[in-house]
Amino acid sequence: MPGLNASLYLGLSGLQAQQSALNVVGHNIANVNTPGYTRQRANLSANQSLVEGQVFFGTGVSLDTVQGIRDRFLDLQIYRETAREAGATERYAGVDAVSTSLGDTGDTGIAAQIQAFFQGFQELSARPEDGALRTNLVGQAQTMISGLQTRYRLLTDQRDNADRAVASLVTEVNTLTDQIAQLNQRITTETAQGSDNDARDQRKALTDKLAGLVGVNVFEGSQGEYQITLDSGAAVLVSGSSAYQLQTTAGGAALDNHLRVESVMGGSVVDVTAGIKDGLLGAKLDLRDNILVGFQRQLDQLAAGVAGQVNLLHRTGFAADGVTTGNDFFLGGAANGANGLPATVSAATFYKGMVNALSVNAAVAANPSLVAAAGVAGARGDNANAKAMAALEFASSTVDTNGDGIGDSGPYSTAVGSLISDVGTKAQTYQAQSTTQQNLMASLQAQRDRISGVDLDEEAANMMTLQRGYQASARFLSVINQLTDQLVNQFGR
Repeated sequence: MPGLNASLYLGLSGLQAQQSALNVVGHNIANVNTPGYTRQRANLSANQSLVEGQVFFGTGVSLDTVQGIRDRFLDLQIYRETAREAGATERYAGVDAVSTSLGDTGDTGIAAQIQAFFQGFQELSARPEDGALRTNLVGQAQTMISGLQTRYRLLTDQRDNADRAVASLVTEVNTLTDQIAQLNQRITTETAQGSDNDARDQRKALTDKLAGLVGVNVFEGSQGEYQITLDSGAAVLVSGSSAYQLQTTAGGAALDNHLRVESVMGGSVVDVTAGIKDGLLGAKLDLRDNILVGFQRQLDQLAAGVAGQVNLLHRTGFAADGVTTGNDFFLGGAANGANGLPATVSAATFYKGMVNALSVNAAVAANPSLVAAAGVAGARGDNANAKAMAALEFASSTVDTNGDGIGDSGPYSTAVGSLISDVGTKAQTYQAQSTTQQNLMASLQAQRDRISGVDLDEEAANMMTLQRGYQASARFLSVINQLTDQLVNQFGR
């Protein structure tokens, strides 16, 4: 049968266990405002009993584990949704930055400038011998080209800004994956599985940041280690204690000399540019290589349609002298192909760069009398060709949108409207996605906070309970001390 000395150790175990548990509560309270902190819980368990005969005597209590209260699957879901939120928000910001310029429906908008250009032909048809009207027409053409090029340059600048961000984002990704791999190593070598809660909190915070930069899939192994891949599965970023770096290299003509993103795994280098779908990096790549390029393509196709169709008629007309013919009104790229547009087109990107290459024929700009307003040779006051070119404004099948060299869209106002609608639709779509993802993230974060966050009321209740336990153990020790003292004083004489 246990004696008084054994009872002293029993009471001591109670003091130590309650004090350790109080330390856990204090740690929670101290970190109530620490971002990413997961509240911890002290798990107490009874010590192994002593057996005397058929009687089991308890030997006190021990602090078994300090457990972080987290929902692993909720964390994995938050990683995925963080990437989607960051991607949608950045796409919206990128489109919104150009929407005002591309969607301008006022006097300085693309539609108004094209309308003014063809109005110039209409006015010239009324007085084909008026030199001022010819000069005004050339000026309207140059204003239209300038407007197209300004918007095209804005898109190019935004693409270049996105490209510059790619290199810095890749560096940030590599820094985070290195740190996560180091924490994986620390977690897999912990003395008792699940005991290093602070390391897990640090890793969770780093993974949250990583997911905001690049879309990821996260898997947790049997030893608590993370394996992280790109959201498309195109490359492994972290596997256990190993981190695999991303790098950027010049992408060449296929990417307009922008950066390509590659995964380096040992001696293997894989282009993963197209495999990065979400997060800030995925959004930057999508803006650079798809969304903004799509807007530029529509401007190029519109410019090629205007220039090609005008040139097609202008070549057949005659200048103010009634003799000069065969001149192009516009120069640059597809504007000067056979029959106004090239006879063969290999891809829908054939008109790429058309806006930047476009200009008014220098000879016509220097001498507006070369504008071919007449449709008949020798008829100095004829206006047939000017009327025909003015009519192009409302003609159908003037813009080639599929790259086959044949106009399939029109009038020009339809092509401009399609561009404006595309910009507006994408802006609304990404804004709605961003709002939806933000609401979803707020809900998931609130759920995480309910599970893993520190509740001061709950901690206060736990503290009072543990305090009472500590006081009771101390009182128990006091009683045993009195009994021991009485035993010594009465029987020690």
